[in-house]
Amino acid sequence: MFTDSHCHLHHISQKTAHFPLILKAMQEEGYPFIMDIGTDAEDFTPRYNAVAEACGKDGSIPDFIHFSAGLWPGRAAIEHQAEALQKLEADIQAILKSGQLYTAVGECGIDRYWNHAGATGTGTGDLAGEETLFKEQLALAKRYGLAVIIHSRDGFEPTLRCIDEVGWHRGVIHCFSYGKKEAAAFLERGWYLSFPGTITYTDNAKAGSEIAELVRMVPNDKLLLETDAPYLAPQPVRRAVNTPLNIPYTYQAASEYRQCTVEHLCKIVHRNCRRLFSLLCKTPDSRVRSA
Repeated sequence: MFTDSHCHLHHISQKTAHFPLILKAMQEEGYPFIMDIGTDAEDFTPRYNAVAEACGKDGSIPDFIHFSAGLWPGRAAIEHQAEALQKLEADIQAILKSGQLYTAVGECGIDRYWNHAGATGTGTGDLAGEETLFKEQLALAKRYGLAVIIHSRDGFEPTLRCIDEVGWHRGVIHCFSYGKKEAAAFLERGWYLSFPGTITYTDNAKAGSEIAELVRMVPNDKLLLETDAPYLAPQPVRRAVNTPLNIPYTYQAASEYRQCTVEHLCKIVHRNCRRLFSLLCKTPDSRVRSA
């Protein structure tokens, strides 16, 4: 059934009391693969525990739920990079030691919507620091042989420059928000593209046509679909707290754009997630797994 390549389960648990029922429904409906995404240093344990507690007394995690770890490009992580990166690597090692078969570094990347000259609050004007933090995580993924989950908003050129400088082209541009030219540049380098519920936001005919063309141009073996839950709920439930249970709306829209069945999309997205997020090697140092 439906694979969700990018969601934030802990955030969902903080926004709705129905989180245990959501997990149960995903299990009963046969969701084969969910990737829970990290955004902060040391957030793996609370994220894992939130799922375990919601799953019942034995605290076992369903085998279709997997975890990544990453540093979103916010002010705190950028200003305290050394400490944040050290904690991130500890999270990556903890995920690997837990026996996960699928994981990734991320989400991480470039956000020039929040980060710009004169930014305040969670944003920062330290754009060089933002790029350094991103490149360090790309390098970390390269050392561990892991995929990277990239957040790129209003920052196509610096995103492309950073991945080219590090030379690690294994990962996904999540919540893809650029056009066909930018999509082609990422695809040429081997990146996957992931589309969320925003592809259902066809507010006018021109926007709908452009979205359809963009979704249609991605090869079968590079396509992912996601919710980014609890954010970006698809059109029919647009102002609600989003959950992975809403992803059928995104699959339906994508199937119409690509002129294929929803069942076909379910198969290729599931296959792509398992291929992309699988471990190429256990760790850069085998002693980590046996410690």
